[in-house]
Amino acid sequence: MTSSGHVWKNQLIFPVMIVATIAHARLLHQPFFIIISLYFIGILCYKKQVVLLLLSLFCSFFVIFRVEQTNVVAAPSNQEMQFVMQVYPDTIQLNGDLIQFEGMTKKGKIKGQYKAKDETELASWQKRAQWNKTIAVKGIFRENAPSKNKHGFDQQAFLFASNQLGTFLIDDLLPQGDNHGWSYLRQKRAALIDWLELQFPQKIATYFMALLVGYRNQSFQELRDIYSSSGILHFFTISGMHVYIFYGWLHRLLRRTRLVFMEFGWIMGILIVIGIVLFGQGISVWRASLLYGLNLLLKEKKIYLSSMDRFSIVLLLLLLLNPKTLLQLSGILSVGMSWLILLRGSNVVTLWQQVCFSQKLSLLAAPVMMYFFFEIPLFAGLLTAVCGPLFQFLLPASVLICGLQWAHIPVAGLITLLTKGIVLFESLLQLTKPFVFVTGQPHLLFVIVVVIVSLLLHQKKTFLLPLVLLVLVQQVGVPTAISFVDVGQGDSIVLQSRGNREVYVVDTGGRLQFKQEPWKQRHYQAGIHYSLLPFLKGEGVRQIDGLFLTHGDADHMGDAQVLIENLHVKWIYVAKGSLQHPNVQKLGKNLPARTKIREVEVNERIGDEVVLQILGPNHRGKGENDDSLVLATTIQQTKFLMTGDLGKAGEQELLTRYPQLQIDVMKLGHHGSKTSTDENFIQRIQLKQGIISAGKNNSFGHPHQEVLDVLNQASVQILRTDEMGMIRYTWSFWHQHLQVEVMKDD
Repeated sequence: MTSSGHVWKNQLIFPVMIVATIAHARLLHQPFFIIISLYFIGILCYKKQVVLLLLSLFCSFFVIFRVEQTNVVAAPSNQEMQFVMQVYPDTIQLNGDLIQFEGMTKKGKIKGQYKAKDETELASWQKRAQWNKTIAVKGIFRENAPSKNKHGFDQQAFLFASNQLGTFLIDDLLPQGDNHGWSYLRQKRAALIDWLELQFPQKIATYFMALLVGYRNQSFQELRDIYSSSGILHFFTISGMHVYIFYGWLHRLLRRTRLVFMEFGWIMGILIVIGIVLFGQGISVWRASLLYGLNLLLKEKKIYLSSMDRFSIVLLLLLLLNPKTLLQLSGILSVGMSWLILLRGSNVVTLWQQVCFSQKLSLLAAPVMMYFFFEIPLFAGLLTAVCGPLFQFLLPASVLICGLQWAHIPVAGLITLLTKGIVLFESLLQLTKPFVFVTGQPHLLFVIVVVIVSLLLHQKKTFLLPLVLLVLVQQVGVPTAISFVDVGQGDSIVLQSRGNREVYVVDTGGRLQFKQEPWKQRHYQAGIHYSLLPFLKGEGVRQIDGLFLTHGDADHMGDAQVLIENLHVKWIYVAKGSLQHPNVQKLGKNLPARTKIREVEVNERIGDEVVLQILGPNHRGKGENDDSLVLATTIQQTKFLMTGDLGKAGEQELLTRYPQLQIDVMKLGHHGSKTSTDENFIQRIQLKQGIISAGKNNSFGHPHQEVLDVLNQASVQILRTDEMGMIRYTWSFWHQHLQVEVMKDD
């Protein structure tokens, strides 16, 4: 090491920080990042690191150029368009008659979505490798919607970070010719995916495709819950471990040829480039590939660089290749975890030390997990240390089985053995679900501060103190609120007392099922995973005191089972007679022992801090629309009414029993259908605000114009989830008066 090199030791992180902050100042239009970059520039000036300063400025100019070069403008939605696109065959996903894939147009990258017209056309798409084509398409772009619910998925931010124009809904397409150039490697990856899917049972194929080529299909999405709850999903998504192992095999193989590095280095370089494409081109793949190539080059050239400097070079290359690397979740987690591992040093030798370090590492990363996933897998570090060797065994086992199958050597016994092992492993991981601690989503600034302080204390016993304080502050900060969640064409309402001391949920939403031919049937993840569940977990809800199911329709209780599987529900309340409804009976048969279900009576009051009064029905029904549970509550002098799918006759019956009923805010019956919302009823209760919970552009035409006319004539303010997203009323320490929040103001 030269003297100048010694001066540079662990200093390359400063140019990286300068480049990163300048890039994000431009990407996010946040001047705050410029202040941070000036701070690091000042450090280099103080240290008189002229070369590093010039390197920083040069790379910053290049990254800004890359930002302008890669930035795309969101395409106009709901406007018919025609253009030519290049299909990426290795991204094709099939789900029933729905075909999805990524591709490139002159304006940028898009995600195509197409419905097969018949089984023959669908079969042609199942052969992905033959779709290495350029096609002419006609259709419209789906609206790139921001988050519809608090803590929900923000599609606009996702598309911006991934440089995508949006999702194009294709009506017609026409192949125009084959792709050429680098697309050949994508075609080979697609062929490998096709082969794996054809040769092995679904479960084994799902694992092989995820581990060997980084392809995650619909079946893999069903495994996400198992691995994400245990905290080891990164083995499939962000670790890049499999990439490192494969390159190691290739390197040792080339070494056995007795060629020197000068003779086989270029071959290794080409193989790494090919590997990047074959492994899926994810950020973790790029990071692992660049790091392996850098380590190999430095070793062969006998150049010493510290771990921090090597990490800095790789991160700088990632930013130069894709300035939005750290705007993507996979980039944040992949880069962040690899940086935290640098803390290990060389003192972690024994298995016990590895387990302790892994657990400590997971706790240091916990604030980031809280921000993105709203929970902490308490034993993620322990499971990572234990399961790491299992995955290192699974990789060569997968390659061996694939090789034998390719050589037509019988592998049925090995597949059966591997399947049983995977099933057992998944069953054991399911046991870790109770050890996932829901925390809620803290403010980003608090997360950054806690991460920095925890890192400064990482060698002390008090390193957990900032994390504990973050969890406590997050819980205390939850206000009293009633939230009308946007679950699409359905209903779901959440009532919270301050600090989540009491939480009640009224309906869960759910998907209405329609009969289809078998080849058209799609597998969907329950909509609650994108709406109600993220909101509850983002608010730090760990227990639901009561779940009210107004009646048995799927759009009101279809996702109740999923909710109960993910959060502890103490009581389920239904109207008299609703236990006869088939959907309610099915739910009752699958309840855990700790969840009880019962029918409620009119005028019964439930809750201590949030009190809900049962106003109806006064008869024993069958769990149908006219038997809907009617609930009322008063929070800080504001009166709320929730009526499920109650019709006009039921509204008039309410007036007969409660002639003095007055309501400030009402969740209108039946999603704004003309069968509900009687004009006389609205006038008598002196309604001020009407909430309509309906899906955007729903096939039922809700809300009906007749209902909107009634509300307008009565001077009732209309709030709609299909137009505004979540509608939330809050009372907090800082705002004792009612605050109304909507996700979209337009």
